[in-house]
Amino acid sequence: MDALKILRQQIKEKSIGKVAKEMSVSKATVSLVNREKYPNPYKIYTKVKEIYGDVQTEIIGVENTKTIDELGKELGCT
Repeated sequence: MDALKILRQQIKEKSIGKVAKEMSVSKATVSLVNREKYPNPYKIYTKVKEIYGDVQTEIIGVENTKTIDELGKELGCT
């Protein structure tokens, strides 16, 4: 899943303010990136992937709290 979709998913689940606080950026920054008006958003996209993971999967009844990298390390695959 690309970073913009992940960001939009997080905004939908929480709020722009909460996402901005978790990312340590302003609400205006999150809003501009969400509306695709932020100049050169790649640093923000990188931060989105670092904080929320590169891949978001949903399994009914299971809470996803780890990224793929964290799971790989836990299983000794890296």
